[in-house]
Amino acid sequence: MFSPAVAARARSIRTRPWPPFRAALAIAAGLGFGAPLPAQEAAPAEPSSRAEILLKQRQEKQKNLEPYTISKWEQRLLKSEKRPLAQKLFVKGFQGFRAVIGGMPSGSGFVFGAGYLYGLNSDQFQFTANARRSTRGYTTFDALAEFPTRLSDLPIRAHLLAQYQDLTALSFYGLGGDSSRERRSFFQMEDRRLSGGLTYRPGHRFEIGAQAGLLSVNIGSGSRRPSFETVFDPSATPGVGEQPEFWVSGGQVGFNLHDQEFRPAGVSFELGLQRYDGRDSDAHDFTRVSGEIQAHIPLGYRNRIFALRLRSSHSSGDADAEVPFYLMETIGGARTLRGFNEYRFRDRRNLLINAEYRWEVWNYLDFGVFADAGKVFSDSGDFGFSNLQAGYGVGARIHTPTGTTLRFDLARSNEGIKLHISGGPRF
Repeated sequence: MFSPAVAARARSIRTRPWPPFRAALAIAAGLGFGAPLPAQEAAPAEPSSRAEILLKQRQEKQKNLEPYTISKWEQRLLKSEKRPLAQKLFVKGFQGFRAVIGGMPSGSGFVFGAGYLYGLNSDQFQFTANARRSTRGYTTFDALAEFPTRLSDLPIRAHLLAQYQDLTALSFYGLGGDSSRERRSFFQMEDRRLSGGLTYRPGHRFEIGAQAGLLSVNIGSGSRRPSFETVFDPSATPGVGEQPEFWVSGGQVGFNLHDQEFRPAGVSFELGLQRYDGRDSDAHDFTRVSGEIQAHIPLGYRNRIFALRLRSSHSSGDADAEVPFYLMETIGGARTLRGFNEYRFRDRRNLLINAEYRWEVWNYLDFGVFADAGKVFSDSGDFGFSNLQAGYGVGARIHTPTGTTLRFDLARSNEGIKLHISGGPRF
């Protein structure tokens, strides 16, 4: 008799299929004959085409999507926009009285003051009056009445302007493009202006305007040293000996071919004409003709703009008359040649070229790289693109929803590196 263990092993051997028979059963199951064997889970197929690879990447990104969150600085800025303090302080004011920043000639330093505004939301009449003082000791007062206002649908607008300026330390390097920066001096210019004008603007493409008024100018020693009369011969500087009052009249024609998109692109043209006639003397009667072309070209998206400006001004005195030096247009400084000091070059005629590439790095901040070139000259035959003074640099512009508020420009030229901090749009 076999033991129980031996008998159990014998039964196991009898009931287990013979190995060759088991192989046959497996083949039959694979061909669909007989009972199927337990199936093993197939490995996922690897993507074979670029489209499948990109689809797989998108699907994986969708699994890890998170809601967008703004930074703490953005949160603070959004809160400041919602607060009406800045608008009340600088726009609406308190019962018409408001704070004023800026609004003086280039190179004035930091400007602060107070103003009064009547008719902020009126389309019929608006009156503003401002008093300003700068860190360089400049003082200005102005009052402007407009009727109807820019809010009106009427194509014709009128204005009256009264202005007083006391600019105590304007730079003077002499006349011509070969003036030396080592001979920098300063003079005071005190002027009073009363004028009125009309503007006709049937749409946003075309504008024509005319103005007329009275201008009185007094020239004196500058508050900074050296004063100009100690460096230059007053008798050889036109306009120093006689400082007459002028009747000033003129007008301008403008064509604006920019579109109406955010960060507008396009081209604009402007031609201007001004006539200066002395009230008591014709020794300084002259005529000025100016022209300017601006182009803003988007490079792909509107947040990348190539901006170009070309401007020229020509002042011609009557027979035996000279253009006063203090009424000559200048180039140099934050709005013209940024690689040079304010009012660096001065003469009867000038040519200015600005090129700038701007890109948005944030909703309220733009960076830019730029190149400037220009010159002054006295003879119309010297007009051309030779003997230009040039500079280049980088800049940043800080914006608010209502426009550019602050600009920083760091520029280099053959006279060194200059940093300009100013307000308002570049061009």
